[in-house]
Amino acid sequence: MKVLLVSDNHGEGQILDRIVQTFGDQVDLMMHCGDSNLDPSTDVITPFLTVEGNTDWGFSYPEIQRATVDHGKVVVTHGDHYSVNSTLTPLLLLAEAEAADVVGYGHTHQLAVTTADNHLLINPGSISQPRGEYAYIGGTFAIVEVTPAAWKVQYYNRDMQPIEELAFDWQR
Repeated sequence: MKVLLVSDNHGEGQILDRIVQTFGDQVDLMMHCGDSNLDPSTDVITPFLTVEGNTDWGFSYPEIQRATVDHGKVVVTHGDHYSVNSTLTPLLLLAEAEAADVVGYGHTHQLAVTTADNHLLINPGSISQPRGEYAYIGGTFAIVEVTPAAWKVQYYNRDMQPIEELAFDWQR
């Protein structure tokens, strides 16, 4: 099962359209970790299960989205209510409470991926306004492949190309 995660496009709908056109038929599910700044009825956001970010004022997105996939459960939230700027402990507690195998989040605009207590915690980074160590890439998103034995994560750039040094594989 392949899940595409994107976050923090801040109104840039064209990049979401490119992602859908390129990967829509290659993944099983697409999830948006918030700060889309797009009305939920906008064509470019409707293919995604989307959560509310801290700048999605006036839109009716939920705080959390959940999806059961072939080999587990994926939960996404924006992260601003979970102190992701300073710790991942609240996200880990969310993963445990939700019995989630994978938790996706955004908010920091910095890509990050780690495992803890048999949960994968992943930030796809901001596709439009990246920060941190990998800001030079110019924006990222991720595809997570969930299998019974492993989590495989591949980050992609705005040109829809895989980033070689940002490929990860964890045994479950």
